[in-house]
Amino acid sequence: MILPLVKPRFLSLCLFVLFLLMELIQFSHIFYFKTPLNVYSLHLMWGEFKEIALASQGVLPWGLFHVFVLLCVYGTLIFLYLKIQSKTSFIATILLILLLSILPYKALFKSPHIRNFVPRNDDISLLNDLKVFTAYFLIYLKTKNKDIPKYLPYELSYEKVSPRNIVLILGESVNANHIALLGYERNTTPKLKELALNDENFIAKKALSSSVLTNVSLPMFMNISYNHNDIQHILNENTHLFKLAKQAGFKTYYISNQEESLLSYMSSNFIDVLYTKENYALKSSKIGDLVLLKKLDELAPLFKEGSNFIVFHQRSSHVPYKDQYKGYKQADVFPLSRDLNQNIINTYDNSIIFDDYVLSHIFEKFKTMKTPTYILFVPDHGETLGELGENNQSEFHHGFLSKNVANIPIFASAYGVKKDDEFIKDLRQIFTPTHYELGVALAKLMGFKIINPNFKQGIFYINGNDLAGNNGYIEVLKQGEKLEFKTHSP
Repeated sequence: MILPLVKPRFLSLCLFVLFLLMELIQFSHIFYFKTPLNVYSLHLMWGEFKEIALASQGVLPWGLFHVFVLLCVYGTLIFLYLKIQSKTSFIATILLILLLSILPYKALFKSPHIRNFVPRNDDISLLNDLKVFTAYFLIYLKTKNKDIPKYLPYELSYEKVSPRNIVLILGESVNANHIALLGYERNTTPKLKELALNDENFIAKKALSSSVLTNVSLPMFMNISYNHNDIQHILNENTHLFKLAKQAGFKTYYISNQEESLLSYMSSNFIDVLYTKENYALKSSKIGDLVLLKKLDELAPLFKEGSNFIVFHQRSSHVPYKDQYKGYKQADVFPLSRDLNQNIINTYDNSIIFDDYVLSHIFEKFKTMKTPTYILFVPDHGETLGELGENNQSEFHHGFLSKNVANIPIFASAYGVKKDDEFIKDLRQIFTPTHYELGVALAKLMGFKIINPNFKQGIFYINGNDLAGNNGYIEVLKQGEKLEFKTHSP
């Protein structure tokens, strides 16, 4: 609406061409990789142009359609713009400049971090274009480590496994220190406690997440990424759990109470059955993660035969905690408090009680099936609730570099298999398992052995809040049943 009024008119034509070029790059990336373009993909594209050209030759005829559509749309816009004359004004030009300067201002002054310019599946492509190109030219190119590190590629060997269900429950912001099964004084996990007493394969233990932020930990975990800054491995998705599952002949399910935007990390072209919060938005706003149980009851008959890889993605216990459990009145155990910090802890513990109900229901549901089933609950990251950090100050919430934020619980079991099945036995033996080790274990259940030439025995990493590792990381040293943490600040 503004462009026809801009003076000089040449400026509008330049913008049309610029938008067209950005859209061509964006849609080409979506066509080939099935995900929106991001800053790191854009950087790799310049250095690997020949490889991309060779790789795209096989699919080029099918990919020309979106090019044709974009050329038609922008060609029509430019034609109409030149054909239909209108009065122009410098006021419109000033307004246009102000609008287009919002993202550059944010990138240069307000929040100069790439994580604030991550493209979303549910945003229009032009907005994603503006975010990515702004972040690339105004933030990424200014960083010290703009060359993406190169690591040796992982190797895979495969041996077919018997039909089975592999169930992965992705938790949200769960602090291991607030789990009664792991020693917390408040009874936040009554149903899981009861389940553990009657399940000889049940495991509950502390673990470590791969990062302190969802947008970093999810792609690292799902891609079984070891190094804190191996962005190229993540972008290639060669060991993404959904991709491995499809290669092994599993039917894949992603049942989520999170927004569609997180599909960017789920390699959605390898998902057969997909539900996100948008599919049941009204119900989700009223009953939270109970929508996952309703969907489980609906789909349960499909899990009674064949091989299935099923991922449930929870929303609880994310802030605001009180909103997460309002559909389950039994979770409203600890009252609101006038003390702000105590109120945070009380509502958080209530959200864990709600988690306990949801998780125990999922475990029990698969326990009744005859199909051999392996089930693992693992959060994306933890949540600090007053733990002391390195500066001896109390820490709350997540998103900052701290070992406390990486402190998560895991629960696991196996049904329809022998006691101390190999998966259970291996998991029991790992002291404080990391996201990486858990990902390797899940791949093994699918029949894959991952050989990582970059792996160093006893050394693991907790990334900061930047997917490429530019905002610091924590080096974790495991020696027997002892952990040491070395923080590497940005």
